[in-house]
Amino acid sequence: MTVFTRRFVVATALCAALGLSLTACQAEKSEPQGWDSSEVTSWAIDEPVTEADVLASVEAATTLKELPNKVRKADLVAASGDDQKAWALPNCTPTIDQTKLDDLGPCTIGDLESERKIFVVGDSAAAMWYGAFDLLGKRTGWKVVMLTKNNCGPASLTYYQWQRGRTFTECTEWQKWRTGVMQTEQPEIVVLTGWYGGNLGPGKEETPQVWREGLVKTVKLLPETSKVVMLGNTPHPATPPAECVASNPNDLPTCASDPAQAVPDQTGWSGAAKDVDATFIDVTPWFCADSCPAIIGDQIVYAGKNHITQKYGRYVSGSIEAKMAPLLGKQA
Repeated sequence: MTVFTRRFVVATALCAALGLSLTACQAEKSEPQGWDSSEVTSWAIDEPVTEADVLASVEAATTLKELPNKVRKADLVAASGDDQKAWALPNCTPTIDQTKLDDLGPCTIGDLESERKIFVVGDSAAAMWYGAFDLLGKRTGWKVVMLTKNNCGPASLTYYQWQRGRTFTECTEWQKWRTGVMQTEQPEIVVLTGWYGGNLGPGKEETPQVWREGLVKTVKLLPETSKVVMLGNTPHPATPPAECVASNPNDLPTCASDPAQAVPDQTGWSGAAKDVDATFIDVTPWFCADSCPAIIGDQIVYAGKNHITQKYGRYVSGSIEAKMAPLLGKQA
């Protein structure tokens, strides 16, 4: 089955679950889950949602039964698959073969005129935060560079390329290149984030201690003046939550994840932060309370099961901003 055919079948099934014809489902207008790179700098600077409001929304979402009216049916279809349009910054997704970027322009967001720089470093689970950091940069006067490559995490480790069934040598070269870029650019803040768990290859155990040591190694390669933030992992649902919601719009608790199963071990992040005097941000409370809901605050949280939508990233951008306030030169 081709990728196109599989997407068509999935879309047909979801539209049927929603009581729509495929034509009607495709035709329903919705705010795109991603944006064109040409539009990045023209988005409105939203007033940030406070962390207190996010936490209240998470708590409320754990008991929500029915799909809110503001959640568009077509967006559920779009978010059911792991489509990069839902989370990746357009024109800033290096191919497997790329080991460097000749131009950081497409990967630069936030306040483009600022001399103060934040670098966000990691894999696709770092790239998915671009919506949050774009708004954070615009609101606080920081230029943000998304230095990300899919499956090439922030920890200085040897990764595995699952698609090609071999060591991800291009990632190793990318890591060397990104270190050189940061030594040249001297960012004031470096945010390390990404996917923890299972990217080292067959038979190689990725323990919290291994992750911790890899993160510490990365920090030791950074400019001495850079302040470091460890942004912990988001939950890892077992199945795509949006697909579940499409099939169960009147029984949302069915689509929530158990935190004991979905929340990854964060001790590698927190331990590394302690070792290098970095700031650790545990994002779990922005996603989970008694459960980890699929819909929070009228927002579709996940794109597929491996990423969050950029829309939800924007929703919690104020929470990141509050945690980073001491480094950004403002009070929380």
